[in-house]
Amino acid sequence: MRGASAIENLLTSNSDPKLRVLVVWEPILSTDFRPPGRSVLARISDKRAKQFWDPEHAVAQELGRIAKERPGGPEPACCVSKGFHWDEAIVYAPGSQWKQMPPAVFWNGPVVREMTGIEKAIHRSDR
Repeated sequence: MRGASAIENLLTSNSDPKLRVLVVWEPILSTDFRPPGRSVLARISDKRAKQFWDPEHAVAQELGRIAKERPGGPEPACCVSKGFHWDEAIVYAPGSQWKQMPPAVFWNGPVVREMTGIEKAIHRSDR
C-alpha cells in the first residue's frame, strides 16, 4: 500500500499531462483473495493512472517472459513471489508501444524503496 501512496505523490509532483501510470493489482499475499476496494484504489486518484485487478497474473507472466527474452535490459533485483513479478515499477520512454516489447529504461522494486530511481528515469526519459 505504501507503494501506491508513493506513486500518487510522484504524480502530484509531476504535472506532465503525458505521463501515464498503469497500476496492476494481483493476488500475491494470502489476504489478496478479491480485487482492491475503494479505499485502496483511492490511494492513487490521479486521472493519469489506470488501475485494474489481474487475478490470473497475466501481466506478471508477460513481464517474466519479456525479462527472459530481453537480456541486457534492466531487471528487478527483487520482488518475485510464487514465480510472479510484483511491487515493481517499470519506466518506458515516451512513445513506447507495448506491442513492440519496448526496452524499459528502469525496472526495479519494491516501489516505495525505488522512488528516487523511478523519478530519475522519468526525467531522463523526458529529454
